[in-house]
Amino acid sequence: MGVLAAVGLIVALFTSGVAWAMGENRAQAVACSDGTGPGYFGVLSAKRGTPVRISLLSGVLATVVMVAALNFTAGDTGKYFSAGLNLAISMTMVAYLTVFPTLPVLRRRFPELARPFVVPGGRLGGYLASVLSTAIVVFTMCQLVWPGVGTGWFGSAGVADDALPDSFAGQRWTYELTQLVPLVVFLGIGVVFVLLGRWETRRAAEQLPAQLPERVRG
Repeated sequence: MGVLAAVGLIVALFTSGVAWAMGENRAQAVACSDGTGPGYFGVLSAKRGTPVRISLLSGVLATVVMVAALNFTAGDTGKYFSAGLNLAISMTMVAYLTVFPTLPVLRRRFPELARPFVVPGGRLGGYLASVLSTAIVVFTMCQLVWPGVGTGWFGSAGVADDALPDSFAGQRWTYELTQLVPLVVFLGIGVVFVLLGRWETRRAAEQLPAQLPERVRG
């Protein structure tokens, strides 16, 4: 039963990971095609309709991260499993930080759009849902990046370091490096993508007026 459970877990993780990667790759490819990243990675396969280029980039980055993780952990993956899991969750929270606050903004800018799912309560309900969900995400991120944050505040009992994963007991800054360094690197890559996308969009817009007369004459 133990072997069957282990095989089932591996298959479940593999299939869910592949599905997640497919969705993220397509979302990133669409973002790049819309100008929020290098246009080169926004191209879909003419034959399959799949984001081949961004998928290959994801594979390369995943391999680099895996090799770096193996060298950093010296093969002790058990110790760093909790850190890796927390990092994966916190990166998801980063995306939510930009999603939840857009509810009232989109309602204000595009009030005429038909929406199949609407938060009740009008404008106040939208702001309330946005603020509460964003606050929960911020609190979750703080607890993942700095476990135990808030412990001991306002006279409460306890020590923040007690919230560290068992494998990092007494190693606060070792744990923090496993969270902060990858977060900074990933966010830096995202900023570079956005800047490249904006540069390409601005360059295309500058060239467009010069091309229009030729097209009109043609």
